[in-house]
Amino acid sequence: MRIALIKKGSRRKFFEWFLALILAGVGFIITLWLIVLFYLPYYTRHGKEVEVPYVIGMKKDEAAHVMQEAKLRYVFLGRGDYVIKTIPESGTIVKIGRRVKLTLGTRSDLNIQ
Repeated sequence: MRIALIKKGSRRKFFEWFLALILAGVGFIITLWLIVLFYLPYYTRHGKEVEVPYVIGMKKDEAAHVMQEAKLRYVFLGRGDYVIKTIPESGTIVKIGRRVKLTLGTRSDLNIQ
């Protein structure tokens, strides 16, 4: 006579539990895939890039106008009337809305030859 260590119906419960676990895992992977496919390009502004304009030597007001036209945010650092440096440098490709630091100085601070 054989002793049954597994109760009747417990295999079926185990199979149902295992199937539910597999389906939950597949659902989780599909959800992650949809987030990567649709939300991340929107969040990172994929494909919306602009070149940092050359504003060195411009007056503060002129540089601000050029930055607004390029759809870039900007902050002025230092004192003076003329832009002597930009971070990131002019010509760099950045995302729209990126903040550009414009260092100000006097006309004599410019190294125009």
